Amino acid sequence: MTAASSIQSRQNPRYKQWQQYISHPDNSDCPWILAEGWRSIEDLAFQRPPELLLFSDPQDLRLQPLLEHSLDSVQLSPQLLGRLSSLESPQGVMAFFQKPHWDWEHLTPWVLYLDQLQDPGNLGTLLRTAQATAMFSLVTSPGTVSCFNSKVIRASAGALFNVPFLQGVDPGELKKRGYHLWAAASEGGQSLFEVQFESPLAVLIGNEGKGLQPSSSAWTSQQLHIPMEATDSLNASVAGSLILYEVFRQRKNHG
Repeated sequence: MTAASSIQSRQNPRYKQWQQYISHPDNSDCPWILAEGWRSIEDLAFQRPPELLLFSDPQDLRLQPLLEHSLDSVQLSPQLLGRLSSLESPQGVMAFFQKPHWDWEHLTPWVLYLDQLQDPGNLGTLLRTAQATAMFSLVTSPGTVSCFNSKVIRASAGALFNVPFLQGVDPGELKKRGYHLWAAASEGGQSLFEVQFESPLAVLIGNEGKGLQPSSSAWTSQQLHIPMEATDSLNASVAGSLILYEVFRQRKNHG
C-alpha cells in the first residue's frame, strides 16, 4: 500500500463519490459498503482488506495494522470525516469494503424470510445468528431495511460477508424454487418445540409491529409459534434466533 493521501475539500470529486456510495448503497453502480468504528472495521478487515480506509488522526496507534491491510487510504479532517458519518459520535475512522454479492445458487436449503422488517438492529442480529448456525440463508421482502444499511453492517459484525442473502424477493419466488413456506406466528399452529423441520424450508418472520403481510401469509402452508408464559410477543430478532437454533438443534441431534 502506498502512503496515505489527504483531501482537504468536500468539493473533491472522490469525496463526492463517497457521499453517493454512502447515501445509495443499494444502487447497482455502488461497488462498496461502509463500515464505521474501530471494532466493526477491525472485524471486517480480519476477513478481507478494506478497499479504502479513511481516518483523521495519523497518530492513533490503532491505525497502523489497518493501514497495512488496506488497499488505499486517505486522511481527512475530523470535519470532513464527520460529514460522511452516520454515528452521533464519529470515531475518527471509516472504511469501504467490496460489496458482497449472492445469487440464488448460493442459498442454503434453510432460509429465514424477513417480511418488511424495519429495525436494522434486528436484521443485523439475525445475520449474526444465521452465521452462528452455519445453516441458514436470509431472504428479505420488498420494503425490508437494506442489508447494506450502515446500522445493519455494524450489528451484523461482518456476517453479511458469510451468510448468503437476497433482497426484495417475493415469497412466491421461494415457493416456485421448491421451498416449503412456514409462518412464525404469535399464536396458532404447532409449537416450535413440537415441529419436525425438513428442508428445503423457508420460515417467514413478519414486521415488528404488524406481523406478516396477508399477501405473504397466503404462500405459507403451516404456522408455528414459540411457547410463552408471561408475554404474548417477542422481539423479531429474538423470535427468529430461537427458530434458527431449534432447527440447528434438531439437525445436530439427527446428525
